[in-house]
Amino acid sequence: MERTMRAEKVAGAPRASEPHPLRVRRLVWLGLVLVLSCGRPAVQPTAYVGDGVYEGSPPMCLQTRKEVRPGPWQKALLVHFKNTCDYAIDCLVYNDVTEQEQRAIVFADRDAMLIVTAATDESSFDIELDCQWKP
Repeated sequence: MERTMRAEKVAGAPRASEPHPLRVRRLVWLGLVLVLSCGRPAVQPTAYVGDGVYEGSPPMCLQTRKEVRPGPWQKALLVHFKNTCDYAIDCLVYNDVTEQEQRAIVFADRDAMLIVTAATDESSFDIELDCQWKP
C-alpha cells in the first residue's frame, strides 16, 4: 500500500521539465513589477557641477510639505521645508498656480517656510524643486 501512495504522489506531481505553478505566478508578478517600475524614476538624477557642488532634485535629507491654509476671504499656499542635512540647500521652487520660480535657502538642521501666494482660490498646487548643495 505504501508503494501505491508513493506512485500516486509522483504521478500527480509536475514533471521536472514543467514549471511549477507558483514559480510561474512569481515570474508573472516579477515581470509586472519590472514593467511598471520602468516608467519615470522616483528620484530625479543629480549632477556634480564642480567645486564640490551638486545640482538637481534635493537630497533625501530635505523633506518638503505643501499646505493650503484657509483665510478669511482667500487661501494661502505654503511650502514647508525640513532640512536634516549637515549642509545648507539652495532651491528654486516652481509652482503651477502662479507659474513663477521662488528661491528658498534652507540652512543645515533647520526648518523653513515659503509663502507661494497669500491670496488664491486654488485648493491644491504642485511644486518642482531644482536645488544646489555642497556636502
